[in-house]
Amino acid sequence: MTMKLTSFAACAALAMGAAAAGMTGATAQEAKTTPVLNTELVGVEGTEANIVLFDVEAGWETERHIHPGHVFVYVTEGTIDVDVEGEELRTVSAGEAFYELPDKPMVARTASADEGARFIVFQIGPTGEPIMVPHTQ
Repeated sequence: MTMKLTSFAACAALAMGAAAAGMTGATAQEAKTTPVLNTELVGVEGTEANIVLFDVEAGWETERHIHPGHVFVYVTEGTIDVDVEGEELRTVSAGEAFYELPDKPMVARTASADEGARFIVFQIGPTGEPIMVPHTQ
C-alpha cells in the first residue's frame, strides 16, 4: 500500500508540475490540479491510468505540448478550445468530452476571456510519464 501511495504522490506531482509548466497566458496560481487516481494497469505491463481534475481561470492557455498517452477529457464547467495540429479547432463545452491521440502537438485554452473552466483528464499511457510534455518543434 505504501508503495502505491508513493507512486501516486510522485505521479500527482508530475501531473501538477506539467499543468503549471504548460501555462502561458496565466500564472500557475490560476490553475488548480487535483490528482484523482494513478494506477498501473494489470496485464498491460508498463502502462498506467491517470485521472486529474483541472480548474483553470479565464485567460488560461497551455504552451504547445503533446501527451505521451491516450487522453480523454470531460468538461464539467465552462468551455475550452482545443487546437490539435492538423485538425480543425474544437470548442468543447460543459457536458461534452473529446479524445486525443498520443504525441499530437496541441494547445488548449479557455474559450472565454471572462470565464474559467473545469475538466477531468483521463490518460492511459506509459508508466511514470507526465500527462503533458512541452513540444517545441
